[in-house]
Amino acid sequence: MTNKKSLIKNFQGMTLIEILMVIAIIFILLGVSFVGYREKGEELGLQRAAFKVIADIERARGMAMSAQEEKISGEIPSGGWGMYFDDNNPYQYILFADLDADKFRKTDATEDVEIIYLEKNIIMNNLSPSNPLDIVFSPPSPDVCLQGGLLAIDEVKIIIAITDNPLKTKTISINSVGLISTSN
Repeated sequence: MTNKKSLIKNFQGMTLIEILMVIAIIFILLGVSFVGYREKGEELGLQRAAFKVIADIERARGMAMSAQEEKISGEIPSGGWGMYFDDNNPYQYILFADLDADKFRKTDATEDVEIIYLEKNIIMNNLSPSNPLDIVFSPPSPDVCLQGGLLAIDEVKIIIAITDNPLKTKTISINSVGLISTSN
């Protein structure tokens, strides 16, 4: 019995100083781990937006290859399916059905199928080499037609950026054979 009592008397708990030191170390570790968290989140959003633009362009190509019908008229667009980008509307782009096979989106929006919005805090800040830009996929191959204004062009670049930091960009390149690539 005396042995157990002496062990209990000799046991000392943690002091207030030791507890405060442990808490301080935890806060320092948390502070270090969250440095750059917002910046990495923005970069991830930019990457996600670039992949979504590429996926939507690929979707238009797939719709042309499969000769998908346009929902309102129920007919297969004779000119194929396309994407329309415009610097004047930097937060969105448009999927359209080229019903009259002119390789352009109609300005009266009669061929528009879907308006697609970029993520919050993401913007298209420059279309190269010209603005607006039509990318049309014509069946059955599908053939690729890149139109900048009234000019047929060989390669286009769609540059998207973070609105708060326009120096952080992703560039999506599309050439006349339909190869799509992305770079920083």
